[in-house]
Amino acid sequence: MTYFSAAASAAIAAVVLALIALAALHFLKPEVSPSRHMISQYALGRHGWVMALFFGAFAAASACLSGALIVYEQALSDRIGLAFLLAAAVGLAMAARFPMDPVGTPRDRVSFSGKMHGIAFLIGVPCQLLAVLLLSLALRSQASHASLPLLTLTLVVWLSLVVVIAVMLMVGPGKPSNPDGPEKFLGWPNRLFMISYGVWLVLAAWPIASWQG
Repeated sequence: MTYFSAAASAAIAAVVLALIALAALHFLKPEVSPSRHMISQYALGRHGWVMALFFGAFAAASACLSGALIVYEQALSDRIGLAFLLAAAVGLAMAARFPMDPVGTPRDRVSFSGKMHGIAFLIGVPCQLLAVLLLSLALRSQASHASLPLLTLTLVVWLSLVVVIAVMLMVGPGKPSNPDGPEKFLGWPNRLFMISYGVWLVLAAWPIASWQG
């Protein structure tokens, strides 16, 4: 097994671990509604370490995949895509280390951890978006990846975040709470964003992980 295939295999294993952790949280913390709550809220209270494991595993998967993809000859756009993937790993690692504050925390009482979690979001999410787009376009030219639906998954990643942002704008600060309004759907596109990103990582890593020698 080469360094590149080992890194790709590690990326796949890390994604599997992350998704198992996320699935487990739905049973460990049933009070967190999957339809209404963002996944970051699993980090609050008991079993919060499982959410840290989720983010940490995704950070490791992103970093390992960036190492595996170096095997290909790279144009400038490819290198930029890999840089965004590494930056996404940094954002995800920060999210693992710094849990969010409870929803509704007044701005003047936001903790250092809460502030850092916000920075993690601002780093990680845009870099995830740009990494999957640039690298999907780059990998189309590789015979090993040409038949994989990487661009389709990229579209799912982007659209799921668009839905999250749209809902957040409708139910954001200053807006009256409406239990039957759009906020009751916020959790699903948020989960879809991370799951589709994870599937993208697995598909991008799979051909390299299967190499022998």
